Amino acid sequence: MKEISAEKTETIGDMLSHFAKTCPDAEAAVEGDIRLSYSQLKTETDNIAKALIAAGVEAGDRVGIMAPSGLDFYFTYLATVSIGGIWFGLNPRYQEPEYNYLLHDTRPEILFTVSPFEDRDYSTVLQNAGVSRTKYFVYGTPTKSANSYESFIEKAATISDEELLSRQSQVQAEDIAAIVYTSGSTGEPKGAMLSHRAIVGSAIANAKWMAGGPHKALCCLPINHVASLNNLCMNVMAGGGCMVFHDQFDLSAIMTITEREQLTYMLTSPTLLMMLLAYDGFSVEALRSLRLIIFGGAVTPEDLIKQYQPIGAKLGTIYGLSETCGIISHSALDASLDIMANTIGTPIDGAEWRVSGTDGKILDVGEVGELQIKGAHILSGYFNKPEASAEAMTEDDFFKTGDLCKLRDDGNVEFSGRLKEMFKSGAYNVYPLEVEQAIENHEQVAMAVVVGIPDELYQEVGFAFVKSKPGQDISIPELKAFLRTQIANYKIPKKFSIVDDFPTLPNTKVDKMALKKMLEKNNE
Repeated sequence: MKEISAEKTETIGDMLSHFAKTCPDAEAAVEGDIRLSYSQLKTETDNIAKALIAAGVEAGDRVGIMAPSGLDFYFTYLATVSIGGIWFGLNPRYQEPEYNYLLHDTRPEILFTVSPFEDRDYSTVLQNAGVSRTKYFVYGTPTKSANSYESFIEKAATISDEELLSRQSQVQAEDIAAIVYTSGSTGEPKGAMLSHRAIVGSAIANAKWMAGGPHKALCCLPINHVASLNNLCMNVMAGGGCMVFHDQFDLSAIMTITEREQLTYMLTSPTLLMMLLAYDGFSVEALRSLRLIIFGGAVTPEDLIKQYQPIGAKLGTIYGLSETCGIISHSALDASLDIMANTIGTPIDGAEWRVSGTDGKILDVGEVGELQIKGAHILSGYFNKPEASAEAMTEDDFFKTGDLCKLRDDGNVEFSGRLKEMFKSGAYNVYPLEVEQAIENHEQVAMAVVVGIPDELYQEVGFAFVKSKPGQDISIPELKAFLRTQIANYKIPKKFSIVDDFPTLPNTKVDKMALKKMLEKNNE
């Protein structure tokens, strides 16, 4: 297999074409009994791309899909970006208010959906939440609100190879390939626009770091997450490897598929590492094929890392954001336990970072400030949010992460906290204001304040302080049931407290630090 070159590979389509030519028979994608080589993946992708053209998708149009992890997700992504469309994914866990916001923000030309899925009629849910101009296609039984996928794909025959090649040749490196939504401090999701150049450059840089490739990895994470799109699919493809898809996160499936498929690369979080160890079916022997295990999203204790050393795989810590195409830093693959447990490593090739004070001064070793990152792997801006896009960047083009870090003498960076109030729960970002707004949608609630608190399994979970409207008596079980219709379940606070009032600062804002101190005192 000829090594891929960042200089000659400008688009995601270039990357797929490279491997379809240099290693056409190499295994590229697996789901269940379906096994595809790179040449077969290219053929399938091109056919769907033709159907997208026939359906009226132009350069810059958005194409979305609500589906679990699987080949349908992979096909639509590769096909959409190959003709200059912009792809985005929707999480099956979302509720109608979340779909409503995302679909009205993106206004997709086409939306694909797997329906029914887990006893939920997504074609109707998405139609109710969506916009009238969107064309809906369903994998499964067509409905009044969605045509069949078969009716979509049969139109591919009307597009010639020459027309497809013409569209594909017009795609440029700076064109936006995907929108990955990440909630912001305002509580309103922001769509990070990721270009072909950013995704391809990030993938090639990470593939070079991921020693021992080509790799074979499992993707069972939500498709709207940058970890699925880039940390797994694109990074593995950049090394000429193979992706194995499974439609849900399941510990038994992770163990079984790893052993059966002889996977070599595992992307994890401290939460997953702990869950696997606690699982009855955990076996070091079943994971012996792994050559690389990387973890991120939260601090990973040394004792936890030690329990995975007997597998014999290389271990490494990573750091990344949606806005950085996922992994933007990593520890060396021969790093010490101290570095893996207490730092986020050093930047990938092509990226640079610095630690800045609130006054813009670049800080020295040991000083805590905001981590700022620069390079070709950074987002092109937030979709439909020019003010937020400008606010996210410094005048000299560094992206402001909002994360507090400090540089060590050894060149690695330690993560110290977050400028904003976002907290990580099981590697998922949870933004208190978004959750507060959902709680306050309940007719009996006057006000809610959410803070992150430590949790042994998930690192952090939400604790909600809730004030009721006069004369109302809020039921916590009923409130939780209501929230399950408003936001994804991982965002729902694990604990609630009904309060009469909130401590405030001199400027009348709620004093969240005082609330956290109250919780700490109660736990003493």
